[in-house]
Parts: sequence; structure tokens; C-alpha cells
Amino acid sequence: MLEIYKVATILKSYPLDIECIFAYDNYLLVGTKQGQLVMYKLVPRNNEYRFEVHIMRTNKTFAKRPIVQVAAVPEFHLIISLSDNVINLHDLDHVNTPFITSISKTRGATLFVTNVSKCKTLTGEQCTLRMCVVVKKKLMLFYWKNNEFLELGELAVPDIPKVIAWCAESLYVGFKSEYSLIKVTGEQKELFPTNTEPVVISLGGFNVGSEWNDCGFAMGRDQKTFIFDKEGSPILKYPITWSGHPTCLVDDLPYLLAIMPNSVIEVRAIEPRLLLQSINDLTNISTKVKQLIKCVNKRGQLFVSSTKEVFCLIAVPFHVQVPQLLRERQFELALQLADMYEENEVDSFDTSVVSEKDKVKKDIERLLAFDNFCKKDFVGAMKLFAKLQTEPPQVIGLFSDLLPEDYRSKIVGDYPYKPPEFKGTDLENGLFALIDFLLDIRRKFTSNSDKTSSEISKSSSKSKEQQLKQIVDTTLIKCYLQTNDALVSPFLRLPDNNCHLEETERALKRCSKHNELIILYQSKGLHKRALDILRNQSSKLNFGHEKTVQYLQHLSKDNLELIFEYASWVLEEHPEDGLKIFIEETTETSEQLPRDRVLDFIQKTNADLIIPYLEHVVWNWKDPTLLFHNTLANKYREKVRVLLEEYRRSLPESESPAATGEEPGELGPLRKKLIDFLEKSDYYSTETQSFFLLNDGLWEERAIVMGKIGNHEEALTIYVRALDDTKKAEEYCNRMYSKSQPGNRDVYLTLLKLYVSMPILPSLPSEELSSEKNSGKQHIDAAIELLRKHATKIDPLRALLLLPPTTPIFLIADFLEAVTKYVVKERHEGQMFRNMLLAQHLLVQSQRIKLHQENKVIVDETDLCCVCYRKIGRSAFLRYPDKRLIHYSCKDNFT
Repeated sequence: MLEIYKVATILKSYPLDIECIFAYDNYLLVGTKQGQLVMYKLVPRNNEYRFEVHIMRTNKTFAKRPIVQVAAVPEFHLIISLSDNVINLHDLDHVNTPFITSISKTRGATLFVTNVSKCKTLTGEQCTLRMCVVVKKKLMLFYWKNNEFLELGELAVPDIPKVIAWCAESLYVGFKSEYSLIKVTGEQKELFPTNTEPVVISLGGFNVGSEWNDCGFAMGRDQKTFIFDKEGSPILKYPITWSGHPTCLVDDLPYLLAIMPNSVIEVRAIEPRLLLQSINDLTNISTKVKQLIKCVNKRGQLFVSSTKEVFCLIAVPFHVQVPQLLRERQFELALQLADMYEENEVDSFDTSVVSEKDKVKKDIERLLAFDNFCKKDFVGAMKLFAKLQTEPPQVIGLFSDLLPEDYRSKIVGDYPYKPPEFKGTDLENGLFALIDFLLDIRRKFTSNSDKTSSEISKSSSKSKEQQLKQIVDTTLIKCYLQTNDALVSPFLRLPDNNCHLEETERALKRCSKHNELIILYQSKGLHKRALDILRNQSSKLNFGHEKTVQYLQHLSKDNLELIFEYASWVLEEHPEDGLKIFIEETTETSEQLPRDRVLDFIQKTNADLIIPYLEHVVWNWKDPTLLFHNTLANKYREKVRVLLEEYRRSLPESESPAATGEEPGELGPLRKKLIDFLEKSDYYSTETQSFFLLNDGLWEERAIVMGKIGNHEEALTIYVRALDDTKKAEEYCNRMYSKSQPGNRDVYLTLLKLYVSMPILPSLPSEELSSEKNSGKQHIDAAIELLRKHATKIDPLRALLLLPPTTPIFLIADFLEAVTKYVVKERHEGQMFRNMLLAQHLLVQSQRIKLHQENKVIVDETDLCCVCYRKIGRSAFLRYPDKRLIHYSCKDNFT
């Protein structure tokens, strides 16, 4: 049991019967049953819980009847007393306390209560005094002004009040069977019933939990005391319970004291609700104690009286109370006590601690945080640690397996005692609270990193901060592994994570977190380690080679050799997926890799992937590089040649080959790709390709290349003679014809010439020339049809010269008619266009003349310059919208 108060005897074996007492500052007023009032001055002895008692004044005729209640108001030099059922006023400062007046309207009074309030103004501190007097079933309110009490009003109540307390604008009244809240404005609120003698007191400012309450009330029912605020709402969730029914109650914050029926005085804390001390010293006095009051304006000093004795309860000093509370691990109470004392009242309870209030409070809060942790109040502990800005390792070290053992052993010695080890749900709850604490620390690190370098003066502070960041982030990973491992991967992916490599690596391996281990290596730039795991575990892990592909896709071109090293096995075992490393559209990295080196790597590793790679480079990335286009064309050509030879060998003698691009199997689609590439690409070497294609016997492909270089005659010769396909020859002309380009203007004429003359090309092989379909016959019918369909695209004079003289006129009648109509139409359209231009020109000229007429300026000898006031004459001039004239040379001087 603690020793919060010590008992000092003030008056013993008093000659008269003590009826009431009142104390303020160092003075004690004693009112007797015989009507005598005595004032004592109490002088405390140094370092002793004793007083020297001096009689200051005695008034034997203070009242004719017993003094039921007395109160002093030193601010207004008054003594207020209740005797003979009326309120009397006496002078406090004069000898013998002379009588001032009686308040006649209070005749029949049984109880009174005063309310002194102080407020600071511009002229200094001002005090106001109000008084409430119980007169039967009404409350009479008064206020002090001009040396007298003036009426403030009356409040009717349902019964005669037994006790009353006043704070701010609220009156708490205890009746025989219930408590009520009554506002000075008249508003009333019933609180709760009571079967015992009511007890109510007003409380000053006090702490409950972390909230400060500037006003409150304590009310008793049976063995319980309830705390309410000034609005009638309970402050505490649970009542304070005493060992018996209190007969008298008083507060000396943060404590409540009550007299028990057996004259034992119990000292309890309001929050937390604890019994701190039982004072038994007064159980053996001659008469039963009946009154317990506190000294106004003096904390830590209370007075107890019986009929014949008066005692003083003196609180032991702060530096004595705090160590007691700390030994009992009552840290919250010790903290409240520290908050209530001024700086000059605080003495260190430990010689090693600096005697400063804030330092003492921090020491207590640190112990409280540690105690909360040990009591499994992890959230409360972490909040206090955060408030105290405790170093993260000190907090992390409370858990047994989050710091390296050698590092933790240096920290454990700083704790008050060895922290307990938690398991199961308790451990999980502790880790969740620690996570919140560490995330808050992490946010502070982030905000600090925004400071300029000039704000961080020393490199050592940078190093320490970096170490703390490593400890915090590594601990977070360990906490996530034990509470919610789904958060490990996202945390490791954070660009600002500072996890310690070796510690995190050990923790992840212990939990067999291979995927998270790979992310760790990736975040630290240790790609080789990550890729080794992926390769070694590819057959065991669910993700296999696909994770390797994804990993390599996110490596930059600076890691090209590493990409090649670990892409090899994927390209060999899973070619299609392996190619995604270099062409995947979802990443930008593959597009930035040096394509010539990638092409060379694919050529050495898996040559079958060259075509799909180059197709992606050419068509998706629109790369115009000559090397890629030539290589793709050659790869197409080589593969087509091999497949074409196999196809021709497989054909029966009586069966003709299928049309180009219609061949069965892989050949047809591949040949279509080659033709499409040769038509659309403008970046391959046409000279070399034409030579290769001739040697490979790919006539249609050669015709496309010839068209690319503008050799229309040879291209059309291939269609007409080598392939005997007039339809494709005409389609070629349709593609190539352009009236505005001289090289392509006569492409139809070139085809007509081939139809009527069929020249023999020395470049064509002799076996092609000897075939029946290329025997040199004239395609007269095709020539006539060409003239009919494309009459407007062929020079008529040159076409007629090419036709054989024996050609009947009626065969070319349609051609001649179409040409004639076309020529006439063009001439007519040209004339119309010329006339329209002429009409437009005349309209513009007409408008110009009209504007000149409307805005003409006539200058005569009377017109003067507005600047120099000389005649304009024949000089160059300017005319402004307001018709003023100015010499052109004077314009710069015009304002």
C-alpha cells in the first residue's frame, strides 16, 4: 500500500463542540455548536509533517445558535455562515470578525454553496462571487455587487435538497431519493435515484484517459461514486467502488478521498480506479469523524474533524510519491501527478535524471509505454513510443526474433526488466501494432528526405538515418511474413525500400518465399542471383520458364549480356515464349534493345526465330534499317526456294503447279508473305534481290522487284511471257500507272507493245523460251481489250503506230471513239476553267476599282500636315481614319 498522505494533529480535545470547519491558504476556521468562531493560522514546520497552530482571532458571540456551515471568501474579505436558519455575513479581515448583515430573504435556509470564478481581462484578473441558498423547496441565487448580495433568481425544486455542488452554470443537487442537474437558467434534468444519504461534490480540472475535463461532479450511491460532466453525461464508463458507503467525499486531484463508516479514510485514484491508501489513524479518536474538507487554494492539504478533534492530511511531496507509484507500476497515475505540478515544484526522483518537468514526464511515459507493452496493450504502447520519438530499434527489440541476436543483446539491457515473449494471437496483435508504428516512422523518413542537402549537415547523420531505414524496412518484412505475407511482394517492389539484403534474404529463405526472394534481388539489382533461382527452380515452381521471360523483359539494354545468357535456354526449350523477351508489346524495354545484336544472338541460338523476329521489327516497329529488310527478304526467299523445289518434285507429271501463293502446306502462306513484303517494303536492296530471284526461278517475285526499280518492260514481260498471265499484267499496270510521273505514265503502252510484238528477253532461260505458251504468238485480242478498257491512259498516236497495219478498223472503233470523247471533254473543261478564271479576275478588278473610288483622297493647296503644318503638296503622305493628313517623314513625331 502506498503512502500518499500523512496525518498531522491540529486540534485535540477541543473544549467546545466542533460543528463545522473551513480552510483556505494557511488558515482554518472552526465553527462550534455554541456559536463561537475561531480562526487559526497554521505554520508548517520544515521537513516535518507537523504544524505550529496559532490563534488569529476568536469571536465568542459570532452566532447565538450553532454554526451549521461556514465559508470564507478571501477575494471579497467575507465570511459567510449559516446559523439559526439564516445566512449571515461577517468581515474576514478585521479583528473579531465583525458582523456585516444578515440576508433576511434566506430565513429558513438549511444549506448554501458558493461559486467563485476568476477570469483575466485587459485590466487584470477579475473575480465574481455567486451563492446558492437552499430554502425549503427552492434554490435562491445571489451575486455579490457593491458590497452586498443581490438576487439573481429563484428555482423551484421537487424536494428539500440534502447536498448541493456548483460548477460553471450547473448545480448538482442531491435529494432524499435522487440526484438532479439544475442549470442556473432553470433547466432541470433527473439523473438517477439513490437509496442512501446523497453525497455530491464538484471537481476542478482533471484528466480521464487522455482527455482534460475542466469541470465535473462526483456523486455517491451505495458503495459507488459516479463521475459526470457539467452537462449531466457520465465521464467514466465504470464507477469508483469503495469498501463501504462513504459518509463524506472530497477531491484532491488526481485523488478522491472518502470517510468510511468505521472512520477509515480511503484514498483512491479517479483514473485508473485504484485503492492507493487506507488511513486508519483516526479510528481510535474519542469521537467519530464527520467532516472532510480540502483547503481552498492549497493542493495536497485536507482537514478532518470530529466533535472534539481536527486533523490535517498532508500529501507527501512529488519526489516521494512518484517513486512509490513507479515501484507499483502505476505509471498513468504518476504521469497525471507530474502534469499537475509546476516546474519549480518538480524534483527528480532519481539523481541521474535531470530535474526538469518535461524530462521527468518523458521518463514516466517511457516506463508506461514499456508497461503497456508487457500488459499486451500494444496499440497504447506504440502510440506512446511514437509520441516520445523512441528509436525504432528500442521498440523492435521488445520482440525476441526481429533483430539480429548480437544487436538485440545490446538493447535489452536498457529495458526496466526483460520483456515477455508472446505467442499466438498476442504475438500477432503486437506485430500489427508494431507495423503501424514502423509505417509512421517510414512516412517521417519520406518527409525528411524532401529536405535540401543543406539541412543535413553531417554525413554521419545520413549514415545513421540510412541504417535506421534498413532496420525499419527489414523489420516490416519480417512482420509481414508472420502476419500477412501477401504484403511482402508489394513492399519489396517499392522503389524506396531499404531492406537489408542479408537479413531479408535469410528471413525469406526460412519461409521458402522464392518469388519474394526474386523480387528482393531484382530491387537490389542482383539480377544474376534472381535468374539463377528461376532457372534452377523452373521445373519445381509453378511459374517455370514464364517467370524468366517476364523477368528478362524488364531488364534494360545495360544488362544485354545477362539477357542473352539467360534467354538461351528459354529460346532452346520454349522458342515461342522465349521470343517474347525481345518482341513483347507490353514492355518498352524490348524495343530499346540493340536490334542488330539481338538478330545476331537469335541467329546463333535458334535461327528458326529470325523470320518472326524480323517480321515484328519491320511491321510492328516500322524499322527502316536496310539490314533487317534484306535479311527478312533473303530468309523468305531461301525458305520458299527449298519448299518450292520439294513441292515441284512431289507433283505428278500430268499435274500443273498451283497458282502462286495457292500452293499447299507451308509454301503457299510463306510465298504470300514474300510477295506482300516485296510489294510493301521500300527498304531492301532491289538490285541484289532481282538477281537472287532470277536464279531461284521466282518469276512473280522478280516482276515485283522490277517494278520497284521502274523496269516495267521486264516486269510485264515476265507476266505476259514467262507466266502468260494477262490478268496479273493488267493489275500490275493498274498499280503502277500515274499520269503525273513520267516513268509510270506509259506503263499501259508498254504492255500494248508486248502484246503486239512479244520481244524475246536474252535473260530468260532457253527452256522457258521453247515452251508452247511462250512461242511468240501475238496477243492481238488482249491488245484490243487493253485499248478498250484503258483508252484514256494510252497515247493514241503511239498506240496506233504499234498496231499491225492489217488491224481492222472496227476492232479499234471503241478505242478511237473513247479517245475522241476524252480529248474533246478535256478541251471543253479547259475552256470552261479558263473562262471561270477570267470572270473571277474581272470581278476582283471591279471590286478594286470600287474601293479606290470610295476611298480616294484629293489633296489641294490648302491641305496641311498635322505635325509640321506645311502643305502636303506632292510629298508622300499618310491618311488616318479620322481624315487627318501627315507627311510620311513626319509619322514618327505624330502622337
